[in-house]
Order: sequence, then C-alpha cells, then structure tokens
Amino acid sequence: MRPPKREINYEKVAIGEMLKGVIKEVVYEENHTFKGFNGGADTIQPAIKLKFELVGYQYLHSSRWMKFSLGSKANLYVKYVSKLVEGATPDMDLDLDCLKGMKVKTVWSEKGDFQNLDTIYPDGPKVKADALPEKPPAEEDLPPETHEEEAF
Repeated sequence: MRPPKREINYEKVAIGEMLKGVIKEVVYEENHTFKGFNGGADTIQPAIKLKFELVGYQYLHSSRWMKFSLGSKANLYVKYVSKLVEGATPDMDLDLDCLKGMKVKTVWSEKGDFQNLDTIYPDGPKVKADALPEKPPAEEDLPPETHEEEAF
C-alpha cells in the first residue's frame, strides 16, 4: 500500500502586477549547490537570496538563490543591488544586510510551477551603501607619544 499523494498548495502571487512589500530577510548559504548549465558540472559556491513580505500575502516569498557576487554581470548586482543601492558600482564593498527592512515594489512572473521575481524597485529612497570604516593609521604614522607632566 502506498500513501496518498499529498496536495501541496503554495501561496502564489499575482503575476505581472506591481506588488509592494518589505525585504524581511537576507539569507546566506556558504556551500550552495548550483546545477550545471546545460548538463555541465554542478558547482558549490556561496549563495544568497532575499525574502519578501508582500502586502496582501500571508507567507514570505523569496528570490531564487544567486551566486554571492557583485560583479558587473552577476544577477545579484544587476537585478538587485544596482536598483536598490544609491551609487552602486560593480564589485563594491557592501554589507547586504543593509537591505533588510527596505520597502520595495516587485513584479513577478511564472514559469511552470515556479514563480520568480522579475523586477524590483525601491518604494522610496534607495538605500545608502555603508561607508567603509576608516583603516586605523599604521603605527609608524602615529605622532610620537609625549609624557609631559602638566604644570600646576
């Protein structure tokens, strides 16, 4: 005897419509397996995906897993960072957690059983990239310490 087939119902979003929401989570995976292109070898690389809380929907909806790269042709950069981060440039030093809580407008598409995020726009100002912390000066660049006693 076999168990009955389960019917899995995923909450689907409206297709081709502008849906407002918030980026709730930025999920990282150190060793994600990406399927090889056209039957090529699978690769294991760091990956990232964004999870959205969309207005009018009960569950979080997420982007697909993307290679964790901000190169000029990387999906993460082209599709998300360049549109959501003020002054974005390829290969910039950016903590992607700065996107958490950002209000966005999204458009989704459907291919077979899968729904994918097609386009994303900020719903308000773009996020400002984190300013890089200043490097502490090298010891040889520091002024010499003086131990002068204060005169009373």
